[in-house]
Amino acid sequence: MLLVLAGALGSGCGPGDAGAGDAGADAEDAGGGVDAAWAPSRDGGLGVDDAGGGRDAPEPAADVGPGRLEAIEASLASCDPDRFDRALRDVAWAEGWPLHVGTRWVFATRLEDAEASASLVGDIDGWDTERWPATRCPDGRRYVVLLDDAALEAPAEGSKYKWFIAAARRYLAPMEATAYGFDAYGRFGWVRAPAGEHRLEQFPELTSRFLEARRAVRVYLPAGFVARSEAASRMRTLLLHDGQNVFHPDAAFGGWRVDEALAARGDDVVAVAVDNAIDRMDAYTHVEDDIGRGPVGGRADDYLALLRDEVLPFVRERYGIVARGRSLMIAGSSLGGLVTLVAASHDLESIGCGAALSSTLGWGSIAASAARGRTLIETWGGVHAALYLDSGGGVRGRCEDLDGDGIEDDAGDSDNYCVTAQMRRVLERAGYVSGANLRYAWAEGASHDEAAWAARIGGALDACRAMGWSAP
Repeated sequence: MLLVLAGALGSGCGPGDAGAGDAGADAEDAGGGVDAAWAPSRDGGLGVDDAGGGRDAPEPAADVGPGRLEAIEASLASCDPDRFDRALRDVAWAEGWPLHVGTRWVFATRLEDAEASASLVGDIDGWDTERWPATRCPDGRRYVVLLDDAALEAPAEGSKYKWFIAAARRYLAPMEATAYGFDAYGRFGWVRAPAGEHRLEQFPELTSRFLEARRAVRVYLPAGFVARSEAASRMRTLLLHDGQNVFHPDAAFGGWRVDEALAARGDDVVAVAVDNAIDRMDAYTHVEDDIGRGPVGGRADDYLALLRDEVLPFVRERYGIVARGRSLMIAGSSLGGLVTLVAASHDLESIGCGAALSSTLGWGSIAASAARGRTLIETWGGVHAALYLDSGGGVRGRCEDLDGDGIEDDAGDSDNYCVTAQMRRVLERAGYVSGANLRYAWAEGASHDEAAWAARIGGALDACRAMGWSAP
């Protein structure tokens, strides 16, 4: 049965649509991090009414009863952009989209651009583009479909869904879907993800106390994963930066394909990936530097606080994973590799292993010497987490400190080869032992992009496991 949503949606509104493409950013300096269909709401509130807001990464709602359903439906029916968007975000961080309460299903979305009409389509209606037209808000960007259990032609578990734009004859990925995946036709949402397959889940627009820009959190769950189970408490955790690039096959250069690497290695790792945002060069660097546009950087401590105090507590609560100590691995590339090493030097949650690929270890030495900060190469002291370092590229001849600042200089195509090799020597002088708590790899000639990191992430995972990354 198709249900009618009462209120403003039923006044002067016709059928409509939803969805959008992923707005992922390149892992280098492009920033981004918020999917196009999840542009930040104006006040960042989390409640489903005008009083809501202020909480970060809310815990799953304890009361998923009729009262909450009525409040959510009222916020959606209001068509007020702020209330509607707060309800979208609140459910995304709590129960997940689509929302199921009792026998009622709520599908809701927000488009990047206004559309005249749209329909909900998927396995649950045989991909019939006319059966379930969405109710449209007057702005043409916000849409809702309400269904009863009896209306579903296929079981919710294992059913894919999208939105269909009739005028353009286009199928759009449901960017609001909590559980999602990719197939030959691109991105889709799960009505309910099948338990027997690994899956991705997303939580949009994290509002942090530490950094102003919002970013999504994405989670890879292995096949058969059951949240807050005994098995979940024995899982290893992989924490990744540049989250929109590590799982998505439509990311730059095909993405890292971390989900494939993990699936090939068993079913005992939960991967948590935090998107980059417009503040990437600030968030991933420990000191200010100047790359030609004025001072930038130096907010790594704030970003690490976001991970330590907001992201990790949320995933521990939601999934029942330990995510600390020897069970926690952190990994990133380029500036993400740099902030991985900053985290390891800070002993973030007693990390078991850090993997830094093609790390921008010259950060701090780019500006003129009088203005620059200090690199990790210059400041590293002691032995902390086990570390994996690598790079591609290489040099003809030998690495040299051409400007006399103590940091060996890389050519533009050397993929941070020289500074990575120099960092390796610094770590060994600090007490790291190659093969025991330090692994180094060089992929001669490899480029500085996601395809190269995808080729090496499996080796990084294997190296960290060999160095003690293990079940809690």
